[in-house]
Amino acid sequence: KDADLLYVKAAYTAPDGEVRETKVSKHKNTVLVEGFGDTRAYVVSLFAVDKGENASAVVHVTVNPKEPPMKLVKETISVVPDFGGVNVSYENATAANMAIVVLTNDSLGQFVPVNTHYTNLKKSAFPTRNLKPEEARFGFFVRDRWGNRSDTLYLNLTPYFETRLDRTKMKGLTLPTDAGLHYGGTMAGLFDGSVGDGTFYHSDDAAKMPQWFTFDMGVTAKLSRLVYFMRQAYYYGLHNPREVEIWGSNEPPADGSFNNWVLLTKHTQIKPSGLPDGQLSQADREAAEAGESIPIPRDAPKVRYIRFKTLKNWTNGTYVNFNELEAWGDPR
Repeated sequence: KDADLLYVKAAYTAPDGEVRETKVSKHKNTVLVEGFGDTRAYVVSLFAVDKGENASAVVHVTVNPKEPPMKLVKETISVVPDFGGVNVSYENATAANMAIVVLTNDSLGQFVPVNTHYTNLKKSAFPTRNLKPEEARFGFFVRDRWGNRSDTLYLNLTPYFETRLDRTKMKGLTLPTDAGLHYGGTMAGLFDGSVGDGTFYHSDDAAKMPQWFTFDMGVTAKLSRLVYFMRQAYYYGLHNPREVEIWGSNEPPADGSFNNWVLLTKHTQIKPSGLPDGQLSQADREAAEAGESIPIPRDAPKVRYIRFKTLKNWTNGTYVNFNELEAWGDPR
């Protein structure tokens, strides 16, 4: 309540020897000290700092943290076989920033991480792909943003068959309600095999949110996922899609309506680091370069035509642009 008080700082020593600190402004009356990886007793040092950077005497208090969120998340993990890999579902009641790590044997037989899923959603699921349809040993653990990690869940699972659909058979299908193209964007650019900024899709000035475009996959298939690649110069920014719906049909009506279309899934892209617009971590870049994977539920019907509907882009604007789109699944 002191008008000269600038902030209160709390510090403690983690089991690995790292000193972790947090501070809150004078407008709050609670100091939230985070980063504990277990429930053991910790001594926390508290002191106040005024506007002149003068610090008060240190007060030492002993705290007993509750079970850390990363361990709670690990206990909710459920895993089933999926197209080209496995599907992990989980609950994260505190909506804390987490990384769920999937391990299996690589081509050299080494048991290593093959996927890291970043999330702060309270409940969700994600796939791990590009694995052979044969029985394998998997491991799963949860890591928080301070590096604390849970123990590992081990399972033997057999992925389902999956292949990338032939991009040369894919082409745009222009329907009356679809967004127009402008600024050098083309439908063909989505399927030319290049993830660089040289060719891309870009909607026109008249397009509003939500907006969509339609394409023919050239084959009827049970989709497992769509993967899109953002404009490289604008990762997690500009007009790249953020919230989308994927619709499928075998007989799209000529009037451009959503009759005869079925909603396959709804998807929101997550920036791994959670950093503000314009700031990228290495994890952000690696995730962007790998492409944003939109998983399609296993109970979705086989379809030939796809409608990519954008509800929101990364700048809350009215354009949509990105570089490339891949379709994966089972066309047999």
